[in-house]
Amino acid sequence: MKKLTFIDIFIFILFLTISVLSFTLYTNVSGKPEVHITSGDKEWVYDLSVDTIASFEGPIGNTTIEISNNRVHIYSSDCKNQIGILSGWIDKPGEWLSCLPNNVFILIKGQQKIAQAEETDDISF
Repeated sequence: MKKLTFIDIFIFILFLTISVLSFTLYTNVSGKPEVHITSGDKEWVYDLSVDTIASFEGPIGNTTIEISNNRVHIYSSDCKNQIGILSGWIDKPGEWLSCLPNNVFILIKGQQKIAQAEETDDISF
């Protein structure tokens, strides 16, 4: 069996540090859920609890999103196939929608609601 060297321990600690930092930097687990919309090189942030209709200009025309009842969906778009519209509503952090032809990306970020003891969750159902 090979003995651990200083280099082995250093690599392990480096790997562990990078793993912890990437988890903490790239996860948003605090605050109210927000809708992040990226179109081209611009980004907009909307509160998921505030009913809103907003349009975004893309390469092929406009894409309109609707935020209502703590959920969001693509209301209309000038793209040919309308796949983003057919994707329906999203309402949980981590869920996303996109209109690829029009270069619009929608992502919900924020804290997920934790189920109470009497509620049914996905696993127990």
